[in-house]
Amino acid sequence: MTTASSPRGRDRPTRTAPRLGDDGRRLGTAGHALVVCLLALVFGALLIAPGMHKAAFNRQPGNGREVALAITGPLASISHALLLDRPRHLLQSAIGRGSADKIDTAIALPTPTATTPTPAPTKPTRTPTAPVRVAFTPTKKLRLWVAGDSLVITPGYSIARAVLASSVIQMVGGVDGHIATGLTRPDVFNWFTEIRTQVKKLRPKVVVLNFGANDDHGYMTGLPPGASIGKFGGPTWSAEYRRRVAGVMDTVNRAGATVVWIGLPITRSPAQTQQFDTMNAIVQQETNARPGKAIFVDTYTMFAGDNGGFAEYLKDAAGDTVKVRAGDGVHFDTAGGDMIARAVLKQLNKVFDLTSWRRKQP
Repeated sequence: MTTASSPRGRDRPTRTAPRLGDDGRRLGTAGHALVVCLLALVFGALLIAPGMHKAAFNRQPGNGREVALAITGPLASISHALLLDRPRHLLQSAIGRGSADKIDTAIALPTPTATTPTPAPTKPTRTPTAPVRVAFTPTKKLRLWVAGDSLVITPGYSIARAVLASSVIQMVGGVDGHIATGLTRPDVFNWFTEIRTQVKKLRPKVVVLNFGANDDHGYMTGLPPGASIGKFGGPTWSAEYRRRVAGVMDTVNRAGATVVWIGLPITRSPAQTQQFDTMNAIVQQETNARPGKAIFVDTYTMFAGDNGGFAEYLKDAAGDTVKVRAGDGVHFDTAGGDMIARAVLKQLNKVFDLTSWRRKQP
């Protein structure tokens, strides 16, 4: 007698045997692999979220920056809450970069010195005598530090080479040049902190500076609470940039050093040259307000061609035509850096006594 199969049993679906690999292990589906990849990406993003957030903050203003901040901000908060930022921080601390992910927009500047008007003389006064120049010798050398954005790097190394031939000048701290930095974006690199730290550490008597190549825009971070600025070159922008330039000079001066500020050069772009003129005017006015404590080196006229415009090639002291500007029309070539180095050393010889020691030699 044959027993009929249950209808319920006939309708039960047949299970597909799992796929096995060569080693007998069960293989996952494509969906499982996609989920695993997504989880790995999210976990990796949380591990590096602080760095991603700082990179987004440091971008140029625009919609892209706002979108990046909207994404990385919450990621950084979640990473911190789950302590997933700890491994990155510990690794950075171990290699001496513990503050690499910190967004530092604080601008610590000295309080401006109050000036009082000089009363009108009531009787003829004697002609003021020239200030006595401080003398330096091979045993008491003039300590010199060079710092700034990318424009200072080539002239800085030219100054370093020239100093090697001097018996009374000593480079300290090397050439501290950082590309894509300036005074408008302390979040990218905080020069105000760097200068205050280095003048205390290196104790230079002269600080050669150059800024502005990346400051030709209307966006600034590190503004005082509640403050805002207008477009580049406007009254509020110029007032804030002047405050920063003056603060840098005062920081150097109060550390007992003289500022030598290398001005911005004429460039291939007339529009950029006009922006550089705006910043040069501010810097030159601030150096003029600090006689004996700040010097402005005018590179605009130094590198202008015979027609007063941009020149990539100029004649050197020997009358030979040499390439003085880089191909980008902004930076300096080696010969141009040498020209600036000679101008800087000429100014130092005016301010300081760097030669009288020779007459005292037996």
